[in-house]
Amino acid sequence: MALGLGHKKTKTVDLGSKGSFKEHPGALHRALGVPEGEKIPASKLKGHHHGRLGHMIASAKGFAKMKH
Repeated sequence: MALGLGHKKTKTVDLGSKGSFKEHPGALHRALGVPEGEKIPASKLKGHHHGRLGHMIASAKGFAKMKH
């Protein structure tokens, strides 16, 4: 299952001593077929997802619970 990440612009997030990771803005929206700018419905985040999509969904759930 190709997620269509392509060669879009990435952002590097630095966590200091914990390391860093690359963020692909809009990748989860493209993978789930939700237009960017709209909120992703909770129903699309439920269920068992494997591979890269599962990782992106788990990250999105964690980021949603963070205080910004």
